Amino acid sequence: MKKVLENEFKNLPENFVVMAIVPFKNFEEANMHLLSMIIKRYNSKGSYININRPYKSMVQLLDDKNINTKNLFFIDCITKEVRESTGENENCYFVGSPSNLTEIAIALDPVFKEGKHKFIFLDSLDTLAIYNPIESVIKFAHFLTSKVRLHNLSGVMLAVHENSDERLMMDLAQFCDKVIDLREFPTTAVYR
Repeated sequence: MKKVLENEFKNLPENFVVMAIVPFKNFEEANMHLLSMIIKRYNSKGSYININRPYKSMVQLLDDKNINTKNLFFIDCITKEVRESTGENENCYFVGSPSNLTEIAIALDPVFKEGKHKFIFLDSLDTLAIYNPIESVIKFAHFLTSKVRLHNLSGVMLAVHENSDERLMMDLAQFCDKVIDLREFPTTAVYR
């Protein structure tokens, strides 16, 4: 899978928007590969919108996979939803719930204004679709991809093939420079 992703990224422009469609069994592997590649590509600040895992769990996973998190700003959409304590953290904004797309957009505002981030990574469109109507997820993705382009950033959005609404995927594909379909690749679990 790593080689396929590297080939897919080779011909992308400096700033791009990509949606990767991944089978459930390969979701974590693809997520780690893509995030590692984009971190290495830009060697700069970036934002990770985590919808599937709470911040502490996500940072632990990335540390375990030797993925450097020092330049990542997290927008955690799940910790408060599961009623966990968030504490103070300058490297993470805790959104009340994945259903609050407006709050996610507000959390991204400083990222766009600061001008130091090079990418935004969204870990699951499908989880957003669990908490929000499909129309709202499509509008949010359009907003996000438009902001990414206006601010000369890159964006990566992940979707789980088995959970994806076909209309959602078709509508979101039009906002992307490339759709990477990883449904046919076996698990290999190498992240470096």
